[in-house]
Amino acid sequence: MISFDEAYDLINSSDIRLKQENISPLNSLDRVSCCDIVSSVDYPAEDNSAMDGYALNSHTASKKSDGILKLKIDKNVIYAGDALKTTAKHNSALRIMTGGYLPKMFDTVIPVEDALVENGSLIINSSIKPNKNVRKKGEDIKTGDIILNKNTRLTSENISLLVSCNIKKIKVYEKIYASIISTGNEILNFNQKPKYGKIYNSNGILAENFLLQNGCIVSSNFLCKDNLNEIADALSYAVKNSKIIITSAGASFGDKDFTEKALESVGFKIKFRQTAIKPAKPFSFGLINKKIPVFMLPGNPIAFYTCLAVFVKPFINRHIDINSRLQIIQSKTLFEYTKNNRRREFLPAHTFYKDGAVYSEIYKKHGPAMISSFGYMNSIISVPENTSVVSKGELLDTYLI
Repeated sequence: MISFDEAYDLINSSDIRLKQENISPLNSLDRVSCCDIVSSVDYPAEDNSAMDGYALNSHTASKKSDGILKLKIDKNVIYAGDALKTTAKHNSALRIMTGGYLPKMFDTVIPVEDALVENGSLIINSSIKPNKNVRKKGEDIKTGDIILNKNTRLTSENISLLVSCNIKKIKVYEKIYASIISTGNEILNFNQKPKYGKIYNSNGILAENFLLQNGCIVSSNFLCKDNLNEIADALSYAVKNSKIIITSAGASFGDKDFTEKALESVGFKIKFRQTAIKPAKPFSFGLINKKIPVFMLPGNPIAFYTCLAVFVKPFINRHIDINSRLQIIQSKTLFEYTKNNRRREFLPAHTFYKDGAVYSEIYKKHGPAMISSFGYMNSIISVPENTSVVSKGELLDTYLI
């Protein structure tokens, strides 16, 4: 049995190869850019009005002999999206709406609420500064500017940015093909009727959704009986169609724990067996044919999820070169807890911000099989190996989910 840190380092000493893909920004949600992305346009594309109002030439408007100047208002109006066709002269004013492109002879806009209009003329009785209420061409983004850095996860916000800058294709890391193999004679598929002594395959569903949220494509999600040949057949398929494999249950030393033996039939070599953590002590890891990582997760749901969060997620994120979405911060404890082991312990918790500080409270029921905590938790508290008592107000590492 090895420590949490040793297990983490051994897992992340393994690598998988990922290709790059060219895709449309419209299909890029949650993907990760594998190079810097530069704008192909200026933004704004032209000088345009930031207000509904009147466009004019500030130099002309400054020529007031008696302190007042009247500029005839052109009959045309420029709206957002209009082509720049106007008969307006530099010594006139022109009605313009927000987003309308300014003709070259004009360089400032008086908002409609500040304009004094008499008999078809704009009355100027104060100083006029250039570029007032004008969005200048390229003031936000210039052609060739980097608008998105390499290794950025694509969100609805930055996809909008890409579309605005006329980006038609982007390079992203390919999604990681993953297989899930859940084992157990007691496990039912979701569409089966309840039976005495049986439980539903929640781990398989949990792992599939977790992987989909974290840059993976689930190529297969098997449910196998505690049968060596059945598990081996599932693994044979997974090896041909996956870059990583996650197993649920069957990894301990019971009479029906066939997972490791089945893995050995497809070229599996163990890197470590069991980890000094709680929950999830049976967690083990190894490689098939020296290239396909296999995460052997325990069957209890909270233990299973803990391993996904603290081992599988960082491994995936390292390969697409982003920092883990599951951030680690420190929060103040609102609970007392006694730990009677020398393992790293993980507790489901609810973390929140109040009065300038971040606090965490653990769920009233905590144990590797207590699934009710899934309806409460938004974080995981990490209690160090050398800690035996946690008091209220302590600062502990907190994994934000």
